Amino acid sequence: MEYFVIILVVVFFIGSASFIIPSKKTRQLAQLRLDAAKLGFKISSLTYSNISFKSSDLNLASYQIKNTSIIKEAHFYRDKDQFILYSPSRLKYSSDYKVTLEKLKKLPESIIEIIFSNAVIVFLWDENLGIEELERINSNLKIL
Repeated sequence: MEYFVIILVVVFFIGSASFIIPSKKTRQLAQLRLDAAKLGFKISSLTYSNISFKSSDLNLASYQIKNTSIIKEAHFYRDKDQFILYSPSRLKYSSDYKVTLEKLKKLPESIIEIIFSNAVIVFLWDENLGIEELERINSNLKIL
């Protein structure tokens, strides 16, 4: 009986310790977010974001970076292989709309939704694609 109690206690401590050790996926995600912060991105989850997106997929993460583009107010979401203007509708009737759409077509398909404001560009993407995809997104956003 004593051995049974000792084995039960050891198994309990081993099980508790396994919850403390981060998984491989968690370590990779933490490294990606650290690298993203080094590139100048701020990261937030859709659950805690104060920005309203059209997409409600909680597996996506919201990344934001300083807006250096000429686009100062717009919200686009991806439908299949193209971006569709969500707001403001007055942008659709401006002379720069077609040029803006052509520039947005050059963005990687991993961007699901993108919002431009005066200060920042916020976009949704799947973090599982890795740092190479984020660097590609970053370089394409700088071209805008």
